[in-house]
Amino acid sequence: MPRRRLFSLVACAVAMTTGAAAAGCSGIDDSTGPAIGNPAGGTATTVPEPTTTLPLTQTPEYVASNTPCPAGLPEIGAVGVAEAAPGRTVTLEPFLDVPEATVMVFDRARSSAGSRGGGFVGDRRGRIWHFEVDGSGTAVLGDGPVADFSSNTAAEHDQGLVGMTFGPKGRLWINRTDRHGDSVVTVLTPRDDRSGLQGESANLLTVSQTNAQHNGGALVFGPDGLLYVSFGDGGGLGDPHHHGQNLTTPLGAILRFAVDDGGSTDAGDWRLVPAPGNPDLGTASDPRIWAYGARNPFQISLDTVTGTLWVADVGQQCMEEVTVLGLDEAGANLGWNSYEGSRRFVGTELDNHREPDFEYRHGRGLCAVIGGHVYRGSELDWLTGRYVFADLCGGDIYAVAVQPGAGPDEVWSLGVSTPRPVGFGVDAAGELYVIDIETGVWRLAG
Repeated sequence: MPRRRLFSLVACAVAMTTGAAAAGCSGIDDSTGPAIGNPAGGTATTVPEPTTTLPLTQTPEYVASNTPCPAGLPEIGAVGVAEAAPGRTVTLEPFLDVPEATVMVFDRARSSAGSRGGGFVGDRRGRIWHFEVDGSGTAVLGDGPVADFSSNTAAEHDQGLVGMTFGPKGRLWINRTDRHGDSVVTVLTPRDDRSGLQGESANLLTVSQTNAQHNGGALVFGPDGLLYVSFGDGGGLGDPHHHGQNLTTPLGAILRFAVDDGGSTDAGDWRLVPAPGNPDLGTASDPRIWAYGARNPFQISLDTVTGTLWVADVGQQCMEEVTVLGLDEAGANLGWNSYEGSRRFVGTELDNHREPDFEYRHGRGLCAVIGGHVYRGSELDWLTGRYVFADLCGGDIYAVAVQPGAGPDEVWSLGVSTPRPVGFGVDAAGELYVIDIETGVWRLAG
């Protein structure tokens, strides 16, 4: 059987940088990945691997993951911006030179009208820097990291510092994989002048991972102050542990929490509790689950205008998908591994499959969707309401308008690219930034 390429976001980027793999990471084997983790130290329910007498290469997951894609799947079909919006152009301006950058967040509370303020940027090894933006719009990086978790951060395959956001009371929240390979959500307290951090960090959530692939990791606070955290299925060809449809594990799911601070200003006294309104998914189900059936929702974002959560889920064999969920869609089943996008994959059919709102086929230089944001800025106002995203292998940046339930209109290729995009940032003015693991952070400009 042919070897299956691993759409391991960071691993692909690093391998290609060093020339260790061909385009698309076709030389990396996506089998089950290295077994890692310390199950006793996490909060996930232990789920036994499905019993089978079949050799690995004959399991349905393996076969489906190595079967050629059928004809007729939707292509990305991107139209150049010069044709789609004559007279409009997009450029990329260098913003932050941070090797191996994976996450960034702007400090909106400190931004004023016409000013982008500053924020924090982190690399995959767990180091975090503060930056300020001067009057000319130039970002100035601090002299050294304000926090350094590199001695306790695993950084193989899909591991590392993978999530960052601002939360209640001006705290900085991060999601990383520790040296055991477990996902850890940590709260940090910036100093008032943002020149560093004060006090000790507080770990509020630990989730055991089965290996170094498909760890997910995005963090988003909703308008109601509830925290959404995404986790992948834990890796392996076709979800061999069946985590996507297993409601007893947080893997393959988006969790939703309320932050219980107990009236304390010390984040060490805080705890995460299942959010009010989380769905009742049955006996023994994890009450923290808000949506499930995901493979690797590496990036999620909130459109504050429509109040929708945009979930970009990296595919296995044929399809990349984006699902636009209303915050009232608690219990949505994204379908994995019974479905990959709208396409049947393995197992049984589902009567509650929430199909994606936008999907495109792998191939022709495309391999892994890198989720972005709905554009709400002013400099590129002709993009307003369009979802800006990228693909890891192609590097091109796209924009598409998606109406939930009605599907997408044409996809626009914005005519700019970076070598290995892994995420996006958005400032207080709604302007967008692409995070590239090879070349740092770039600002989308007119």
